[in-house]
Formats: sequence, C-alpha cells, structure tokens
Amino acid sequence: MEIGVTLIQNFAIALALGLLIGLEREYAKYQKRGHDYGGIRTYPLIALFGALSAFISDLYSPYVLLVAIFMISMLIIVAYFRMSEAERKFTGVTSEVAGFLTFFIGILSYYGEFTLAVVLAIVITILLYMRSFLHHFAKKIKKGEMADTLKFAVVAFVILPFLPDKGFGPHGIFNPYVIWLMVVFISGIGFVGYIFMKWFGEKGITLAGILGGLVSSTATTSSFALRSKKEKKLYLPLVMGVVLANGIMFIRILIEVFVINRDLFLSVLIPMAVLAIITAIFGYLLYRKSKDIKGKVELDSPFTIGPALKFGAFFAVILALVKLGDIYLAEQGVYIVSFISGFADVDAITVSLSQLAKGSLNAITARNGIVLAALTNVAVKGGIAWWFGGKQFGRIVLSFFAVLIVVGAGLLFLL
Repeated sequence: MEIGVTLIQNFAIALALGLLIGLEREYAKYQKRGHDYGGIRTYPLIALFGALSAFISDLYSPYVLLVAIFMISMLIIVAYFRMSEAERKFTGVTSEVAGFLTFFIGILSYYGEFTLAVVLAIVITILLYMRSFLHHFAKKIKKGEMADTLKFAVVAFVILPFLPDKGFGPHGIFNPYVIWLMVVFISGIGFVGYIFMKWFGEKGITLAGILGGLVSSTATTSSFALRSKKEKKLYLPLVMGVVLANGIMFIRILIEVFVINRDLFLSVLIPMAVLAIITAIFGYLLYRKSKDIKGKVELDSPFTIGPALKFGAFFAVILALVKLGDIYLAEQGVYIVSFISGFADVDAITVSLSQLAKGSLNAITARNGIVLAALTNVAVKGGIAWWFGGKQFGRIVLSFFAVLIVVGAGLLFLL
C-alpha cells in the first residue's frame, strides 16, 4: 500500500508540473505568442508519458525507456515539420524543446527527484513566459556588453574550476582559487548591478543611486559630484543618490561577510546595520524635500579583463598584508592595512578579513578592520564630493559623511 501511494504521488507531481508548463503554453496561444503544438492537455500528457515510461522500464527492461525517448523525439520532430515556414520563423522550436524537457521532468518525478524536477519546471515556465521581454532585452545589448558577458563567463566558469584550492608561498598566504573566487564574486555583484540598470532604464536619480551603489558607490559619488556642478538645481536629488549609494555599500559589505563567513556576520551586523539605518533615514528626509527628477548615472560595463586582474592582484596583496600583519604586528598590522585599503576599495579588505577570520584572525579584529575600512572609504567619498562637486552638494555630503564617521568610530569604541 505504501509503494502504491508513493507511486501515485510521483505520477501526481509529474502531472502537476506538466500542467504548469502546459498552462503557460495555452496562455501563449491565446496571446498569439505561440502555435498549436501543445497546450494545457499536451504537456501534462507528455510528463505522464515520461513517468509511465520510467515505471514500465523498471518493471520489464531499460530498453523501454530508450524506445520511449525515441518515440517522443519523433513526435516532436513531426510536430515541428507540420508547421508552416512562417510559424517556424516566428516561434522557432521553443515549444518542442519544452515538450522534450517535460518528458524528462516526468522521469525525474517518477524517480523521486522532486527538487530538480520542480526547479526545471519553474525555470522552463519562466523562460517561456518571458519570451517578449527577453527578446526585447537581447535587442538592447551592445556588442561590447556581449563581449563582457563572455569574458565574465570565462573567468567564472572556465578559469575558476581549474585553479588549485591550496595555499602557496610563506605561511600559505596565496590561495589561487580563493583569490580568483573573490574576483568572480565582486565582478558578479557589479555585473548584476549593471543588468539592473539595463532592465529598469531611467527611473530617477534615486534608483540610479541605488543601482550605482551596487556597481560602485565611489564611481556614483564621482559622477553625481561632477553633475552637481553642471546642474546646480539638482543638488538635493544628487545628494540623495550619493547617500543611498553609500547605504548600499554597507548592505553590500554585510552580504559579502554573510556569504564568506557567517560566524563573523553577527559581529559585523550591528555597526553596518546602524550606519545603513542612519543613511536610509537621511535619504528619506532628502527624498521628501526633493522632486522626482529623472536621471541616470552613466556607467560603463562593470566587467573587463584589465580591472578584474587588477582587483585580483589587489586582493592578493591585501590578503598577504593582512595575514603578515596578523602574524608579525598582531592587531595593529590589520588596522593599518584596513585603513590604507579603505582609500581604494572596501570589498577587497572585507572579503580578505572575512576569509582570514575563519582561521587564526580574531573575529573582533576582523570586524574592527572592516568597519575601519568602510569609514575610511566614506571619508574619501566625502573628499570627492567636496572637491569635485558644487558647493551645496559638497557641503551636505561631507557634513553627513562626517556624522557617519563619528557614529562609526563611536560604535568601534563601544563594541
């Protein structure tokens, strides 16, 4: 009885997942986005065919499943060639491929691989539903952006898996895999930010500041500072954009620490959360005073080979300096390196200290170093706003950043 119930459950899941995909295909037909290959009945039947083929194969012979795969392949090929040439040009073979995958989702459901089957069904349904959006998005991609996407794919999925995951050099301070993983991680954050900019377009200076903060809060500050000199009436929205971009930096630090070292996360959470909340409150006050004026930050594609390699080298140096500082100078060495690295970047020192805190580095020292680097970076951006921005813009940004530095220093002292 238990086996029968399990079997029925597996077939029911195959049916449900087929219905999900079939429902989208039926909807597409009514919206004139698809053809008559299949709909809300065909795809559930294909999923059940997959599950039933696997069941019969287990009972009698594995060749039954091979014959079933051949049969579904022939059915899909025949369905494709029954379409007119105009239909083929408009729809391609998306529905047919979805049907073929639905067959294997039925097989996975029969064997109890529910997680993979459900994930595949949802991903397939989303891709089918987002046809128009994805085509529109693809048309907006420039040649250079496509090249950068391929470069990122090479860095993340070709180079990384082949790097040795072990320490080299004195005290094992250089780990090629860890160093390159951080290159991929930081580049990925910037890449996601850039994609958001492409998706949402011009949604106001506020959104530009938030998304710019995902890519680089320093670049956003510089861009808005230069613009504030040209468009002096926009100084309040521009200040708000810089403030929110800086707030995103605090959140980004928390995400990096959480991903790399969750034991350190709770220690870093309080100071970063306090600074982020203060930033959000000040941003809201600025929002109430400023008008919703549209604008955007002009950002180049965040990934190119040159900057990625420079970040890798910078991260390796920071990792080595922090490790050596921890060995020979104790806490003072870590703080000196944190202060210096904050002038250029907070991501490298954040991931370095998070990684080292898994081993010999004290968690409190790591937390203080991360906060110190963040405060140093805030001071640098305040200087950029004052030096390159308009008078009102520079004065407000520098004053608020000074408050953040005082609060951050106080938190370091109290904690």
